[in-house]
Amino acid sequence: MSQIEVERLLGRLITDADFRSRAACSLEKAAGKEGIVLSVEEMSFLNHINFSKFGLIAESLDDSIIRK
Repeated sequence: MSQIEVERLLGRLITDADFRSRAACSLEKAAGKEGIVLSVEEMSFLNHINFSKFGLIAESLDDSIIRK
C-alpha cells in the first residue's frame, strides 16, 4: 500500500466536503480526478468507508483547516 496516498485521501475526506460528496458517489473517480493513485487493494478497503463519519470529524475541526 502507498501510505502517503491513503493519508492524502483520508485528509481530503476530512477537510473537503465537496470531495467527500464526490467520493461517496464514486471513490475511484473522485480520487482519480485529484491525482490520488491507489492500488486495487487500497480501493477495495476504502470503498467500505462510512463517509458521513468524516463529516462528523470535519465539524469538530477549526474552520481555518477546512476547504471552502
